[in-house]
Amino acid sequence: MIARCLGYAVATVVTIVPVGPALASQASQAPAGWTYRLDGAQELADGQDMAPGQWRYTSMPPGWHVTTTEQGVLLFAQDRALTGRWGIEVELFLFPNPGEAGLGVVVEAADRPEGSLQLQFVMRRDGAAALLGRHDGVDSMLVAWTSDSAVAAHTGDVDKFVLRVVHDAGALAFSINGHEMFAVPTGGEGFQAMPGLRVGPGLNVHVARFDLITPLAPPRRR
Repeated sequence: MIARCLGYAVATVVTIVPVGPALASQASQAPAGWTYRLDGAQELADGQDMAPGQWRYTSMPPGWHVTTTEQGVLLFAQDRALTGRWGIEVELFLFPNPGEAGLGVVVEAADRPEGSLQLQFVMRRDGAAALLGRHDGVDSMLVAWTSDSAVAAHTGDVDKFVLRVVHDAGALAFSINGHEMFAVPTGGEGFQAMPGLRVGPGLNVHVARFDLITPLAPPRRR
């Protein structure tokens, strides 16, 4: 999968540092059409009131609402796999008083044990972006937090962000609001990956769209 390639193709230009604990799988009720994994034990809350140690998933067409407190969560679309050229685009609204944790797109190897090979393309409230990886239980910072003056920080209101990850022409590119934040080589290796979302702790998010894209136009030259 991608992280296998990145481990070799990107190792010379990034510094590997620890980024977080291992994920804990949860077996309780999951959103329809999705599975989830929490960073640690949390109770799925009912209704609007939230207490420490709880998290919330609420269907809110179009899309759904996710609120976290002390632990983050990964959500994966069931029965979906990405191969060849592909893209993922997520339209979301970040609510007031967000924490410092990352929020974004996840891809995970479909042919490996759960959680063993994974990439997280994330942004945080100041508009910065990073690439986090997991390989056989070791978490790494593959691309350090980077900013672009074209991407504004969260204003403190309900702010819209559009995140896009594209796999094309031997590279993975991450964009926020149409501005490419970084691109990393994959070495051209094929893979099969599961698409998903990362919502870190202390975030209140409405996800309006989660679209899987098949690019048809010729890829961008890099």
